[in-house]
Amino acid sequence: MLACYTVLELSFNHRLLELGGHLQLGATPVQLKDIEIWGRVVSGLGLALLLMRWLDSFVRSRFLLLLLCCALGLSSMWHAQKALVDHIVAHADAQDLTMSWRSQMSTQEALNGRILLRGETLLTSPAPADIRPVMSALWASSVAGLFPEDLDSESGAAQLMSGLFAPQISQPQLVAAYRKTVMTPVVLGASLLFGLLNLCQLFAGLFARLLMVTGQDRLLQLCRPWLLPALAVVCMGLSWWPGNVWTASPAYRLVASPALWTDKPYLAPFVEWSVRAEPAWADSVTWVHRALLQDFEFSVPFRHWLALDVTPTSPVAVPLR
Repeated sequence: MLACYTVLELSFNHRLLELGGHLQLGATPVQLKDIEIWGRVVSGLGLALLLMRWLDSFVRSRFLLLLLCCALGLSSMWHAQKALVDHIVAHADAQDLTMSWRSQMSTQEALNGRILLRGETLLTSPAPADIRPVMSALWASSVAGLFPEDLDSESGAAQLMSGLFAPQISQPQLVAAYRKTVMTPVVLGASLLFGLLNLCQLFAGLFARLLMVTGQDRLLQLCRPWLLPALAVVCMGLSWWPGNVWTASPAYRLVASPALWTDKPYLAPFVEWSVRAEPAWADSVTWVHRALLQDFEFSVPFRHWLALDVTPTSPVAVPLR
């Protein structure tokens, strides 16, 4: 069960980065709504698997334990993620909406290393392959605490597009763009957290089984209390501390990150965790989604029955980026 969840979670992360980033520029409102719903489900299942371990000694029936943990995990993650995203979007002002749109329009310039934040250097060369997916998906989220004038593009074409020749954007489109900016790191960060914790739970179980098979009962009793916490600390540390050229840049460390923590404290932990942890697992995420799940799209079936239809914001709406 843990192995199946790991495959699902890694594949979901790759699909989320595809829709949130530059890999598929034509992401539709339906696709974004579906991936947000899937994010709540994936995180809910991850929490349910952790609850099953914690509540195993209190509930004798395995079926009742599974039912109870799934109900608690899915319902709590569904409402928590929805409430958080809705709260941040509802409290956005015109400056937030404009900044979200401008930063999404500047994603390609950021990937090419042609953006300065308040004069600080972001990248000295185009973004390396390991961070391009997460940077393209979370660039707008990482600068959500700044103002449009804080973005300094070194490209003349980009300056024209953000100035005189900037496209006319409707209010619903601005809100949709901002929701995408908020939703992506919240969903990705939660999915990453529960995915890594359950991966550690899987390895801890395999190691315990190995000790049991080899007759190392005494060593098993010594390791059992601290094995999972130790694996979790190591896994989180390996995901967080190495960093990358994006998080190590002066523009991110001195400008974007402090501004985000000050202006968007509810969003900042998800962005900070995602931009550091996701690149560490980039190769595994891509391989699992393409090889094992065959590029599963994570769409919601029977959406008409579930009343999940998304009304287009405009009949001539332009792409979000």
